[in-house]
Amino acid sequence: MRLPRTTVGRFIVAATLCLSLFSAHAQTGITIEAVNRYSCGTLFNNIANVDNFRNRMLSIPGYTAGLRYTDGLVWPTDFTDPQRVSGGSDTLYFDRSGDAISYFSGHGTCDDHSNTPCTSRASCPDVAGTDKRCLRFSENPLAGRCVYSRPRSIVVDRTGSACQSVNYSSGPVAWGESPTAGGWAGAGTNGGINLVVIDNSCGITPDLFFPNVLGSFAGVSTVALIMPTRVGDDTADVANRGQAFADRYVANPNSAVAPSWAESINSVTGGTSCAFGGGGHGIVGCGANIALSVEINQARAEWANRTENWGQLRDPGNDSFGNQWMAWIFTCNYDCNSHPFILP
Repeated sequence: MRLPRTTVGRFIVAATLCLSLFSAHAQTGITIEAVNRYSCGTLFNNIANVDNFRNRMLSIPGYTAGLRYTDGLVWPTDFTDPQRVSGGSDTLYFDRSGDAISYFSGHGTCDDHSNTPCTSRASCPDVAGTDKRCLRFSENPLAGRCVYSRPRSIVVDRTGSACQSVNYSSGPVAWGESPTAGGWAGAGTNGGINLVVIDNSCGITPDLFFPNVLGSFAGVSTVALIMPTRVGDDTADVANRGQAFADRYVANPNSAVAPSWAESINSVTGGTSCAFGGGGHGIVGCGANIALSVEINQARAEWANRTENWGQLRDPGNDSFGNQWMAWIFTCNYDCNSHPFILP
């Protein structure tokens, strides 16, 4: 029995925007959840990955330890909002008031990928209820594979005998709602985190960012994920991705948070080569670290995505106030400018 847990790219030019830097009610907690023990495919490095992230973050002043749950102590309801779905309890766990950062490391699902050949978006068959893209698969001949905007998922295994998925694209998840952000997402004001890291398989589908993650924003400033950019490629099971990210904070606490996630891919080891050159850096094949920010207008979204630093992240005054604009930044493990991942 677990103990009660009620305590604790594309580069967008940022607009000039003056936002709050410090607050008497700073949010400093870092909560980590990770699963290695899966009945649907054992992993080995997720717990070490989140521990390495938080330990490195806490090696200098600024942040504090929140909750830590691993393997069977990670429950689906940790991530779901009580105003969105019956039984949701994220406000006690993954989206606690007083926390600034929550980091999950574990399985995801890659059911957005298909083996259907394509040469353009128009050549992909329609699938009801989804958007579609033609994702570059080979260079000679130039060809792609169809991908679809199916909901992205966190996967846990509470019992050790059956994996459970948490859809963070549409429905049960709403992160970051707070008295400062307000209840614009219909999820109350009882959350509070400002940065979510989802370190899983197929965390987001290239060029389908809006249907994949927009629904999870309810005040959270930034969501960071890993984006495979070729069908069949995936996130590598590594222990050093979190630390590579935290190293950016330790080296410069005034560095911008979202670019730190994107650029930290360059310091991650593990993975395999990419079909278009490069590869590795925590990716099995071709992929990128991507961070997305959502806000009430363009200026605030671009500020959150390009400028907000680690100190400003702790201030609830910098919460997101709406979902009218999205900005994103990513860094690939290969030259994705010369080899764009979407075929027209």
